[in-house]
Amino acid sequence: MRQNPFKLPVLLTFFFVMTAVSAQNNKNSVYQFMQPSSDEGLEALIEIARSGNAHAQYKLACIYQNRGLEPENMRKCIEWFTRSAEQEFDSAQYKLGLCYYDGKGVNQDYSTALSWFRKAAAQGHQSAMFFVGRCYALGEGVESDSLEAKRWMDNAKDLGQEELTPYQKQLNSNAVAIVRKEAEKGDAYAQYFLGLIYEEGKYLERDTEKAKEWFAKAAAQGHNKAQLHLDALNKSKE
Repeated sequence: MRQNPFKLPVLLTFFFVMTAVSAQNNKNSVYQFMQPSSDEGLEALIEIARSGNAHAQYKLACIYQNRGLEPENMRKCIEWFTRSAEQEFDSAQYKLGLCYYDGKGVNQDYSTALSWFRKAAAQGHQSAMFFVGRCYALGEGVESDSLEAKRWMDNAKDLGQEELTPYQKQLNSNAVAIVRKEAEKGDAYAQYFLGLIYEEGKYLERDTEKAKEWFAKAAAQGHNKAQLHLDALNKSKE
């Protein structure tokens, strides 16, 4: 969301303070959507975070993370993500897991990343569910287990494309084999994903005919995105 263009530091400070109590138990609170537009607004957010508000802690961590990968920014980012995550705020648990997964601000540690992903996934966080599945698929922080990978990915099937992209970028031959195995068993999501792999040609040689074949199989089971890709490929031939 765009930052507030108006310079009203006093009003913004008041706004953050007055919303602190109601935000404590509301996951759709202002902290997930607004950026302080002044130093006073940021200081107010810091004070609320210091008081123990998990939503404010999460928002503050995001602000430091968005400032860049400089050590001091990342130190504060990890500190506030951790404080929020320890209060069982699921988005903070997920973001902290990503930091450990990517080695940003902390040493890369797949086991710790998976631990935080699990905590968030247990609260129904879909992106976290997807990453738990990915860890099982790629054997990151846990022994590779295609059945567990599929179970978690099934739980996260409704994720948007933005969550598929980092997964696609890190697929290896073992993960492709897992996807193919499940696709051949008739799993529509795996069929769609295998179609993407053939369409993009990143992990297997690009083959639009095979992509269309797998998209068609997924689409026949009602997978809407597969149908869209299939239609696009067919139109490109016209």
